[in-house]
Amino acid sequence: MAPDWIRRRGLMVLLLAVCILALSVGQAGARGPAISDIQPYDTIFIYEEGLDLSQLRNATTDNPVTELRKYQNDNPDRGVTKNIPVTDDTNFEVQDFLVGEEYGTYYAFNPVDGTTALVMIREPRIFLDVVLANPNHNEPLTGLTVSENTRIAFRITSPDVGAFYQAGGVYPATVDIVLTSPGGAESTVISGINLAGQNVSSTRFYTDDPGRPGAIPLSGLGEQGTYTVRAVWRTPAAFDAYAADSEPVTFTVANRVGVDTGTPTPTATVTATPTATSAPTTVATTPPTTAPTATITPVPTVTDTTVPATPTPTAAPLPVTVVVGALGLAIVLIVRRR
Repeated sequence: MAPDWIRRRGLMVLLLAVCILALSVGQAGARGPAISDIQPYDTIFIYEEGLDLSQLRNATTDNPVTELRKYQNDNPDRGVTKNIPVTDDTNFEVQDFLVGEEYGTYYAFNPVDGTTALVMIREPRIFLDVVLANPNHNEPLTGLTVSENTRIAFRITSPDVGAFYQAGGVYPATVDIVLTSPGGAESTVISGINLAGQNVSSTRFYTDDPGRPGAIPLSGLGEQGTYTVRAVWRTPAAFDAYAADSEPVTFTVANRVGVDTGTPTPTATVTATPTATSAPTTVATTPPTTAPTATITPVPTVTDTTVPATPTPTAAPLPVTVVVGALGLAIVLIVRRR
């Protein structure tokens, strides 16, 4: 077994190698120095404009990128499934009709250098939900009726923009929370709280998180009825112009105690039909005249085992000669006695 100092040194060498590898790869998804400066392994979004792809060139030849190519199974040794022309790699626009919803891994390409670095192309998506204020964020209110005394918050989710659209720790994408009243008026100010320009700095956040506008008391709306709310892209300008906003969600404000979690099915109440009251009937206490029929328990029949009687032997008739002899002897005796 190796001495402890050798094992410790081996661990230090391994950690140093990992750090060097991490530095050589770079920070995936972190653009820089500006949001338009695209590095290898960055994520870019359809509708983005003015992107600088020069950092994706071959570092030795510095030939400009002429295409972004998508390969079968993301393997450059396989066939090309999609190619996006790049006219100017210092001022590139990700056009949605060229991507055609085929999002994923694309390789920078030059006819001389072949494939160089890769980037990810994704769609900027935003989702919104209405929930109870902190600490009850796990209670959704979409489609429900709530009391005017309720305090709510909005949950904004953007899985890709919130994770990758950033440079140097700055997340420049923002959204407005737009509320439509029962009368049709739209506003980003809800119960006196301004919800315009919410910074998309994480994949999910709540409008009452620390540093956010705070919980919204529905008592400040001043009108009962059904409200509609949605998240609308504000920046960058290309997202505002072309990217889809969140699906609208609704909730109803009414004079109720607490929050409805569903409409219970009414339980049918069975009403007993009252029995007509008649004059009391005298109940005879005389026992019935019919005598109860006695139940005769049959006595089991005992089967006697009959022992066959021993037959009395029948005397066989004496032979005639014996009889004649006996009579003769009797006569002789009688004669002598005389």
